[in-house]
Amino acid sequence: MQWGQIKTLFILCFLILNIFLLRQFITGQEEEYAAAPDVEVNLQDNLSGLEDVPESPKEASMLYAKRKEITEEDIKELEGLENQEIVVVDHHLILSQLDKPVPFDIEETEENIRTHIWNDESYNFEDYSLDTDTNTYIFFQKIEEPIFYNQSGALLVRVNDKGEMTHYVQTMLEKAEEQEEETYGVQEPLTIITNLFEKGNIISGATISDVTFGYQNLLPLPDGVQVLTPTWEIEVNDANYFYANAIEGHILTRDEKSFVVEMNKTIQNYTLTQKNTLRPLNEELDADDAAMLINTWLQNMETTNGVKTDDTTL
Repeated sequence: MQWGQIKTLFILCFLILNIFLLRQFITGQEEEYAAAPDVEVNLQDNLSGLEDVPESPKEASMLYAKRKEITEEDIKELEGLENQEIVVVDHHLILSQLDKPVPFDIEETEENIRTHIWNDESYNFEDYSLDTDTNTYIFFQKIEEPIFYNQSGALLVRVNDKGEMTHYVQTMLEKAEEQEEETYGVQEPLTIITNLFEKGNIISGATISDVTFGYQNLLPLPDGVQVLTPTWEIEVNDANYFYANAIEGHILTRDEKSFVVEMNKTIQNYTLTQKNTLRPLNEELDADDAAMLINTWLQNMETTNGVKTDDTTL
C-alpha cells in the first residue's frame, strides 16, 4: 500500500472519530438540558414579585470613596439649620438634638428632612430600614446609586413614641479623586435570587419585595478611602435583606439592629478617646455640654432587641 493511501486512511479514521465524539457531546448536552428544570419557570412557580425585578446593567466599575470631612464652609451651613443643637464629632460625624421635636411621617418625610437636615438630597429616602427596638430610621447615602450599610455614609433618625423626630446622626462619603476605569460583568439579579432559593435562604411562597442596585463595602471602615463593590440588595417579604456582590455573587446579610449597635459603638469610641474633637456649634456650649448631648443620644439607643448594651455614660 502506497503512503498516499495510508495517509488518506488515517484522515478518514480521524474524521470518523471526530464525528463520533461530536455526536456523543451533542447527545450529552441534550440529556443535560432535558434533565435540568427550567429555572425561570421554577422560580415563577415558587416565588412572587419576580415580574418587578429590574434589568441588570451589563457592566459596572468599583466605586472609590472617602469620608467627607466637615469644612468651615459646611459649618456655616450647619449653623443655619434651625431648632437644633449640633455637635460635630471627629470632623466628620454630625449629631443633632432638636430643641422641639417635629412630626416625622415617613410617607411625607421630605419637608421635615429638608428643613432640619443638611444635604438631605444626598440620601435615599425611598429605600430605608427601621430598627423597631430603638425606633430609628436608617437612610443610605447615594453616590449615583445607594451605598448600603456604611458607617461613613448614613443618616440615622431617632423618632419618639409620638412619631416625632428628636435626634439624628449623619455621615457622608464623597468620591475619591481617582476612580477605577476597569469595568466588570454584572450578574443578573435573577441569578442571585436563584442561588438564594436553591440554598434555602429564600423559601417557596416568599415574595421578592424589592431589588435595588447599589454599592457596599464588605468591611466598612470608619475613615480612609474605601473600595465599594457593585451590590444587589434583595428584599424578601418586606423584612429580610440579602446583599450580593454583583460581580462574584458572594452573599452577605445585614440588619438594622446590628448596624445601629455598630454605629453607637463608633460614636462612643470617638467621644471617649477623642473628646477634644467634639465641636458644638452653639458657642454657649463647651466640650462637656457636647458630651452630655451625645450621651443623651447613646442612652436613648442603649437597648437593641431587648438587651441593654454596654454602659454608655461618658
